[in-house]
Amino acid sequence: MMSPNNWIPSSKSLQRPLRLSDSTKSINVSISIDEQNCLIARALDDDVNEVVSKLTAADRQVIRKQITRMLRLTERDEKDVSDFQNIHQQAKQKGFGRLFRSPSLFEDIVKSILLCNSSWTKTLSMARALCKLQPELIKDDDNDSNSSKPKSVENFPTPRELTNLMNKDLMRELRNNLGYRAHYILKFARKIERGELNIQFLEEAPWEQVYQLLMKNKGFGPFVCANVLACIGFYHKVPTDTETIRHLQEAHSMKSNRKTVGKDVKEVYDQYAPFQSLAYWFELLGGYESKFGKLSELDNSKYDFVTATRKPSPFLRKQ
Repeated sequence: MMSPNNWIPSSKSLQRPLRLSDSTKSINVSISIDEQNCLIARALDDDVNEVVSKLTAADRQVIRKQITRMLRLTERDEKDVSDFQNIHQQAKQKGFGRLFRSPSLFEDIVKSILLCNSSWTKTLSMARALCKLQPELIKDDDNDSNSSKPKSVENFPTPRELTNLMNKDLMRELRNNLGYRAHYILKFARKIERGELNIQFLEEAPWEQVYQLLMKNKGFGPFVCANVLACIGFYHKVPTDTETIRHLQEAHSMKSNRKTVGKDVKEVYDQYAPFQSLAYWFELLGGYESKFGKLSELDNSKYDFVTATRKPSPFLRKQ
């Protein structure tokens, strides 16, 4: 789980900043399930009562919308879960059918770029760096007249915040942390802000149009685009990389390689169409848990260990 998401195993709660209705300020929120199996979202702040009292109806609506997207709580998501589990009995028995996503598609897209051609440890580091940079990107807005709402608290940057990045030192910091990806991400953010790309359209368009539009952008290859499609709700394309090849070799005894992996995933997962990506992630996460234990019980400080290329430490085995 990448920054700014923070899973707390002891309380089984998810903590992260969520945007308010003005889209510039954020509030830290804790999301959990209570004893009556109801979803609860609580504000986290030194003076929580004051913060909550200043939230407008529009703020609350925007927060609900972000939580709904992250946890995939729409009618379409419910139907996808039911349809997938009808053809994948193991997933049904385990209660698996949703892939966690971000409050916004832009965050999903950027994180998909961070995953590409990178170690998991480096990906986590790049996401943390972007969130740490975010408050610096809005300093000029902190003196506006609307001071009644909480200020940003290291949230994930928006396209507008990245587009307004003019400070040379901050630009250098961004490039040092993200490398060549910084150019791709900034260019994509600028296209959105200039109106050259409607990101809301991507959420609603047929998958063929989404795929074609994304592939026109530098830095968006089949792996990134397949991940983005799954985040939107199109699960028929399995994102293939070296981890996919390793999984096919270990779990399915296939002699998979870069040239054959596309054909190999079709052979294994097409039986679950149109939910091939869900079936793949069900297996992949099961493999991780067989090595590292239940991921929901893993402290976020240990996330770097969760990669199939590393052996679990004795400490993790005890968990």
